[in-house]
This record gives sequence, C-alpha cells and structure tokens, in this order.
Amino acid sequence: MSGKRKNFTVLYNSVLHSYSQIFFSKNKTFALLIILASFINPAVGIWGLFAVIFTNSLAKWMEFDEQTNEDGLFGLNSLLVVLGLAVFFKVNFSFLFVFITINIFTLLLSVGFANLMARFHLPFLAFPFIFAIWVTFYVMNSYTNLEIDEGNTFLLNDVFKIGGQSLLSIYESFDTLPIPEFITGYFKSLSAIVFQFNWIAGVFIAIGLFVGSRISFSLSLIGYLTGYFYYMIVGENLNNLHYGYIGFNFILFAIAVGAFYFVSKRKVHLAVIILTPVLGLTITGLSGFLAVFGLPVFALPFMFMTVLVIYTMNFTTNFSTFPKVIYQTYSPEKNLYNYSNYIERFGSNQQYSRIGLPFYGKWNVWQGHEGKHTHKGEWKNAWDFVILDKDGNTFKNDGFLLEDYYCFNAPVVAPADGNVVKIVDGITDNAPGDVNMNQNWGNTIVIKHEEHLFSQISHLKEDSFKVKEGDFVKRGQQIANLGNSGRSPQPHIHFQLQATPYIGSKTIKYPLSYYIKHTDDEDVFSSFDYPLEEENLSDIKINKVLNKAFKLIPGMVFEITSNNPEFEHTEWEINTDAYNLTYIKCSESGAYAYFVNDGTMLYFTSFEGDKNSMLYYFYLSSFKIFLGDYFKLKVNDVLPLHNVFKGKTKLVQDIIAPYYQYCTANYESFLVEIDKNSNSFSVAATLDKKVFNRSIEQMSFKISGNENSLTQIEVKTTQLVFNIILKLKLNY
Repeated sequence: MSGKRKNFTVLYNSVLHSYSQIFFSKNKTFALLIILASFINPAVGIWGLFAVIFTNSLAKWMEFDEQTNEDGLFGLNSLLVVLGLAVFFKVNFSFLFVFITINIFTLLLSVGFANLMARFHLPFLAFPFIFAIWVTFYVMNSYTNLEIDEGNTFLLNDVFKIGGQSLLSIYESFDTLPIPEFITGYFKSLSAIVFQFNWIAGVFIAIGLFVGSRISFSLSLIGYLTGYFYYMIVGENLNNLHYGYIGFNFILFAIAVGAFYFVSKRKVHLAVIILTPVLGLTITGLSGFLAVFGLPVFALPFMFMTVLVIYTMNFTTNFSTFPKVIYQTYSPEKNLYNYSNYIERFGSNQQYSRIGLPFYGKWNVWQGHEGKHTHKGEWKNAWDFVILDKDGNTFKNDGFLLEDYYCFNAPVVAPADGNVVKIVDGITDNAPGDVNMNQNWGNTIVIKHEEHLFSQISHLKEDSFKVKEGDFVKRGQQIANLGNSGRSPQPHIHFQLQATPYIGSKTIKYPLSYYIKHTDDEDVFSSFDYPLEEENLSDIKINKVLNKAFKLIPGMVFEITSNNPEFEHTEWEINTDAYNLTYIKCSESGAYAYFVNDGTMLYFTSFEGDKNSMLYYFYLSSFKIFLGDYFKLKVNDVLPLHNVFKGKTKLVQDIIAPYYQYCTANYESFLVEIDKNSNSFSVAATLDKKVFNRSIEQMSFKISGNENSLTQIEVKTTQLVFNIILKLKLNY
C-alpha cells in the first residue's frame, strides 16, 4: 500500500470511528447512520464532520498516537464539542476562529486525559469534551461577536427555511404519529447524543445500534426504560430525559458497563439495572450542583458512574461474576463468545501461567486438595504424589527400607520456568514410618515463576539438589531427588503453589496446565485442571515430528494452492504484532488468524476476515492441536460462535446470547497416523455445529505433514470436498 493511500485509509477510518465510538463501536455502517442522523439538522452535522476531519488530521500532523487517532478517540471529543457549539451559535467569521481554537484545545485535552487515565488503567471517555465545552460556554458571554442561533435550537425553524410550509407539514405529520411517549422519548434521547432534538434522528441511530450490535441495542432499551421508570417513581421531570441532554446518560451507561468494558452476561445486565437508579441520583445531584455555575451536565453522570464501576470492580474477590473484557474487539458479541471459549479452555476468567507436574513418568495423587491428613486450613490447596505398582502398593518387599519405595530417589523437576528463591537442605531422611515434627517441610525448594506465583516442593533427599539459590531453571529440568525428610512417614512429593516466597506459605488454588489422566479404560487429556485424590497422572510426552511441523515461526511464508477452483493461489505469512502475539496473514484475502503454540498445544485465539478463504478452513481444521505422542487421544474445544454461525441463526443468538446460548460449535482433534520411517503424520479433526443440541452441519478435516512442514489439509463439508496444499517457501 502506497504512503498516500495508507494515509487516506487511516484518515477515513479515524473519521468513521469518531462517530461510532460514541457508542463504543467501530462498525462503519453504524458510523454512516450516525453521520446521517447528525445531518437531520444540516448546519449541525456539517460542522461536526469538519471538526472530526480537522482534529484527526491535526493529530496525525502532530504525531500523536496513531492507533488512538485511527480508533477515533481524539476525533470523538472534538465532534461532540463542535456539535454542541453549532447548535447554539450562528456561523460567522468569529465562529470559524473559535472552531479552530476549540478543536486544538480539545485535542490537547484528549491527549492529556488519555495518558493520565491510562496510569490508573481507566478509560478517558468524553471527559475532554466536557471540560472543553464548559470552558467554551463559560467564556462565550465575553465573546460579543458570537450570536445565538435559535433556528438550530428549534428544528422546525430550519425545516421551514429549507422546504417551506410543505416540508414542515410532512415533518409534523410524522412527528404527530400516535406513538407512546416512552418510545419517542427513547429515540429523542438517542438523537440528543449528537445534539439533534427529534425522534427521526434517533431512529437512524437505533438502526445503527442494531446493525452494530444486537446486545448494545437491547441494553440501550434496558438502560433507557429503567431510567424512565425510575424518574416516574421518584417524580422527576420526564422532559429532562429527552431535551435536557440527560436521557442518553442511561443509554450510554448501560452499553458501556453492560456490553463494552465488561463481558455481557446475565449478572452484568442485572447489575446495570440495579445501578441505573444510582445513576439517576447522580444525574439529579450533578445537574443541581452545576446549575449554580450555569453549566450543563451533558454526559458527565454517565462517565462518572462508568469510571467508578470499572475502578471499584478491581477490588472484587470473584472476577468471574463481573468479568472485564481483556482483549477488546469493539463488539459485545465477539467479546462474549471469545470469553465463553476462554472459559471452556481454561475454566476461569483468570489468565493462568503454565504450571506442570514436578516429576517424570506415571504417579498417583496420594493426597489432594483438602486431603484427609495434612492438607487443611491454609495448606488445603496442595498435592502429595507417590508411585504405585500394579497392585496399588507404594513399596516392594516389606517396606522397611527407603529403597523399597518406588518413588524414593526419583528425579524431581521444575514445574515451570523460574528462579530459585529458597532452598533448605541438610535434613536427614526419616526411616519409613518415622516423622520429623520439628522440621516439618524437610528439604525444600521454592521457585518464583512470576509475580505472586511461587511453587514449593518438599520432602526432598538430603544433598541431592542440582541447583542453588538464584539459579534460573527451565520447565522439566531436574532440580533434586525425592527423599523422606520432614513430616513424611514415607517418600512422597509435597507440591503446592503460593503467592509468597516463604517456605510453608499459605497455598493458593491454581490449576496444572496439561497432564494425562490414566484410567482403566482410557487415557484422558486434562487442561488447566486440578488433579483429584487417587488419580493416576503423567506429564505430557511430546511428539517431535508434530512439534516441528506445527512450529510456525514469524518469518515463515507458505505457498497455498487448492484443487477447488474457487480459491486462488495465495501466500500465508507468519507475523507478530506490537504485543508480540503471533498470527497468520493471507495475502490474497487479507484475512488473519491469531494463534498460540506453547510447546504442548497449538490453538487459535481469533480469526478476522473472509470466511470463504483457505485460511478460514485452516483455522477451523487446526483450531486446537495436541502435540503429544498419543495415538487417538482426543482433544475437545468449542469455537467462538461469531466465527461459525451466520444469518438469522446468529442474529437471534446474538440478541439472547447474554442469557442463553443455544448454538454450539464442538471441535475435536486426534492423532490418527504416524509413520516413523518417513517422519510423517496425519491429524483428524471434526466440527459439529448444533442448534438446541441438534446437529445442523458437520465438517471433517485431515491435516497431514512431516517433520519439515505441514503439507496438506483435506476438507469435507456437506457442500464441498477439497484439498489445501501447503508448501513452505521461506523458513527463517
């Protein structure tokens, strides 16, 4: 893309986003409908558009953050300020001078607020608009060359000027339709956001809301109606909802809290309803206070309450009840579906590090969390591991000697990368049946894996440590041998995770990332789970061929062809973004798919772009690939619904998604072939799309490759059967 074309694209995006960001969206169709609504009063709309173009161009010229500018967050505030001014003042030379000045002032405020609020991990919203328009309104009394324009304040005057009595009659016929007040009030509240005062502009915005997000649209109704009935109950003047720049506070608050900054769930929507009367109280209080200074309240109550809720929810003890959006997609539906997929994969809203088992081979959970012996109180979230024989015994012979125990002197390994922060050594191993109550933990090591995450491994063998304090250790690296020191009647590994570096610290409940659970019938892959007492476990054995084939490194380029004539020859390139996240980009379609390869699993996290591209089918086929050396061991997952369903099915699902998800997309993959002579393999995968648990479409895939690369994907759907051929072109 040439420099001029890129600059135009950035400016075009920034202009449209400046409008759609009013409702926390980046949907361009929605933006165009908001622009159309702002032009119901043309004198207001045109100056708003000029303000956005001027501010965003100035921000680029001054080299402020390009992404923030393209996202429309600078232009948003200037847009609102100028819309407010254009409503009340006539356009003359003095207005043009103020127009330029106030846009520069608002841009500087936006940059300042953006960086100030970022220090507290809070959004800056439209605070620059509030301060800029307050300053402007306050000084306007001193600017005698600026004239009040009553025509823009009263739309009927402008309608008459444009089309005379005939156009005015048409408008009045629509405006006098027998529609209930609370319905027209909703549309008028929407129109007031862009300083229009008619329900027709609100209809355009409502349509845009529905197009941009069904969840946001439903929340706009919930927020407005809750505020409306609150005003009725307390006896507040309902006209303030529509004409006092107040009603839209309920709408924007509901969307911000219920759909944008937090994942849109039932409890979140209930919280919006509960908090809306508090917002109503805030509106009345701030309005009265600001009236003393002759200043309008505008959107200040919504912003104050939104920031307050975001900040206070940092102190909740259960983040899964009111989960924040971590990776913002500017779509409540995508945020929700991605969150559902994350919960399916990791079982919690928390982002976990990969903590593995501290041993090689197959072991048994002798005592689990809240065990019957010692795992009580502050130490309830710990595990004890031993090795059993086929008869369930921990020892051979009579068990009188430490050497009789299968796990005695076994290597103990680091469960994850980290730094050794504490080692206690020199404690003699107990004879079987004896315990050392004075030195409870015995020989112990504590490893720091990240801030507030440490592992403690105890009852190790005296003088067996392979590392020392301060050493950096890798996952799977031997750190010691198992002994029987401390409060240990027989050799076993005591393993716990904790938030502090001290031996004997309070344990925390934290899952183990990947392990194999062995039962009498089958081996089961477990992901980010908690081993239970008496379960038999082993760490993951990685298949070297699979691991090399799926090791997609930034800089790799694949030539992609297909026997399906609908697909054109293209290239896929592996890249990383500014956040060091890895993705595949298709040169032909422009589609891209983000993925993670953590050494045990390759899994995709998102897909954007053409769903009729070969990259999309690769995304579906390889959504979650286990790199372990286990024939036909199945790995399951669910795909985010927005990347699978479409049309009416998705439309209805979007509307009720926060309350009930009746669509599912179940994924399964497993290793079906491995040829050690040719170092080749095949992985089978299936995708089953269901509505109300009834299968509506099934897809099957076969991913083939060798130790050098992936080579082919066979795709079978209800309509298509074709192959995708991958040829590694560049490999850095």
